[in-house]
Amino acid sequence: MKINFSELEKEIQTILNTPQYNDHPASRALRQLWEVNQEQWNRMDRLTRLSDSYQDMMMRREKSLSERFDKHLRQLEKITRISDRYQRNLRQLNLELERTSLIDPLTELPNRRFIMKRLSYAVEHRDDALSEGLVVAMIDIDYFKKVNDQFGHQVGDDVLVSLGKLMNDIIHHYGSLGRWGGEEFLVILPQHSQEKAIALMEKVRDGVASYHLSIDHKSVSTSISVGISCFRAEDSMDTLLSRADDALYLAKSKGRNCLIVGS
Repeated sequence: MKINFSELEKEIQTILNTPQYNDHPASRALRQLWEVNQEQWNRMDRLTRLSDSYQDMMMRREKSLSERFDKHLRQLEKITRISDRYQRNLRQLNLELERTSLIDPLTELPNRRFIMKRLSYAVEHRDDALSEGLVVAMIDIDYFKKVNDQFGHQVGDDVLVSLGKLMNDIIHHYGSLGRWGGEEFLVILPQHSQEKAIALMEKVRDGVASYHLSIDHKSVSTSISVGISCFRAEDSMDTLLSRADDALYLAKSKGRNCLIVGS
């Protein structure tokens, strides 16, 4: 049978509040049970309120921790984005610095350091079994100082840039052209015989001789001297370059605008 506790409570209160039952032994026992029961209910009520308070505190704590975690996560994501952007910028800067260290800023040709690296590679990886070997050519722009003195250094720079492009357009299919320094350039021709190298460099010399740069309605023209050196089995890079430099000096001493093969 299901007990209706609300009705039972009312009946007990009625008995306890009726004076005629006050002296009945069962009434005293019932009153004590009632007081014990009320104390139990009060205790349960306090525990319930304490539990609710604790749960509310834990929920607020959990919410606070979650909010702080989300905040830290957003900060970490922001730091990660900044770090990624910094790393990309750093890589780009390193690439730019590497390029700057290897490329001549005026002519945008390989600089002396870069062309020496290419020459070192060509020497180390040459194939002596091939009938055509390694050839280098040293180029000097004739009377370049006169161009600077007559037209100024800006025009001199324009001449270097224009001739560098002209020569590179002819050479780059066959080898490498780099700025050696000042008005001098170095050409590396792998797998070239002496005859092929001479023919190519004569083409370059003719191209420069027929080129005219227009400055303030004035035509600026010049020529080049070329010294060629063919690699020999006993050569080092220094001897190979020295022979090309000696040949260039000889070409300049013979009136310039000519090509000499080093012996």
